[in-house]
Amino acid sequence: MSKNFKNYKMYVPDYGDDAEPPSDDDGKGPPKNQGSAKRLSDDPNFDPLDLGNTPEQMAQYDAEQAEEEAAARHSQEWHHPDGLTPDDVDRQDRALGSVQMGKPRTVHLTTGPKTYMRLTDIMSMDSLREESRSEIPEQREQLRWKMKADKPLKLIGPHTEHAVDEVASNVFAQAPIFAPFLNAMRQSAHLSLVHGANFFHFDPTIIVSPPGLGKTTLVHMLAQASALPLIYLDGSTMMTTVDLTGGDAIYRASRPSAIYLGLIKHGVGNPLVVFDEVDKVTDHSTGARPNAAESLLPFLERTTAGRVHEQYLQIDLDLRFLNWVLLANDLEKIPRTVRDRCKIIQIPPMTSRDLAAMAKAEVKRRHLEPELVHMLTRACTRGEIKSLRRLNRVLDAAEATLRRARHH
Repeated sequence: MSKNFKNYKMYVPDYGDDAEPPSDDDGKGPPKNQGSAKRLSDDPNFDPLDLGNTPEQMAQYDAEQAEEEAAARHSQEWHHPDGLTPDDVDRQDRALGSVQMGKPRTVHLTTGPKTYMRLTDIMSMDSLREESRSEIPEQREQLRWKMKADKPLKLIGPHTEHAVDEVASNVFAQAPIFAPFLNAMRQSAHLSLVHGANFFHFDPTIIVSPPGLGKTTLVHMLAQASALPLIYLDGSTMMTTVDLTGGDAIYRASRPSAIYLGLIKHGVGNPLVVFDEVDKVTDHSTGARPNAAESLLPFLERTTAGRVHEQYLQIDLDLRFLNWVLLANDLEKIPRTVRDRCKIIQIPPMTSRDLAAMAKAEVKRRHLEPELVHMLTRACTRGEIKSLRRLNRVLDAAEATLRRARHH
């Protein structure tokens, strides 16, 4: 019996120097326990080593001890920026340690399911150690960037059909003319969820429209509504495809691709990647493709996007989960091979009636003076405002004037 109670500590009551121990009714010593108190640990007459204690008293004492130990553990302050518990952190660490390239891993936490992916294969320590011995600055810089790829990335964003619908609805409220794109994106994201994704992902899409309709503004609104980071590529200023594939490491001015840099910066494997003016991209480098936009082909096909070679780092990257949106003014200038791999959404030019309706909605949304509606409608009818870009400039000026008036 003593073995069962070896972990209990005996309570020795302190009666003082002159005080006499209390006696029972017969005056022959301390009274025996008459029943369990509210907390036995506070009862000076309760001794966990006393074999005369009832099983009910011992069970109550054990429960009190467990409660006190739990309170002591809880008193040790635990704060995590993502609201995770210590058990969550343990599960998350195990998931991060076991995830492999091409095999994302989902871990269920108290805050919800989280999915992690590995951007590239696990790197051999022997090869990294050998590369670290190089005294060439360019090679040491290359190794520094390569080691950043060894950290798993998160797959995030709306992960329920309702959440996806909320994203589409919020963007539609600000850009109703892009309803065809938002509906296609919504359907594709729903299908990804059906296939087991618990993150935001949709098929590559090309949006074609005349200049000035706000395509660039649209993708920024989508990134904000979905809480996804945005990687922006501008084909009108692109002279090579380095931003897509990285530069060959033999050249001094080489660097990692803009896509890789964006992935590492945000730690997210499914960002929104926007290729603006894709119909204007050119490549003047030696040995370039006749049509530079064809450099996108490995990224847009799921079977090849799982291993896209990064020229600067000389490693393969898993880019299957990128959300591609290509923006263009002229569909015919985009290679057919690229078009065949994307969903194509064509937005017609806005009529004066469309512009007037947009002006009315924006005046209300921006809380501007209602009198502006009549003035803007007349300007749209007369042809003084022919594009959404021009309309937004007028609205921005009116909003700035109103704020300045309130400030003064």
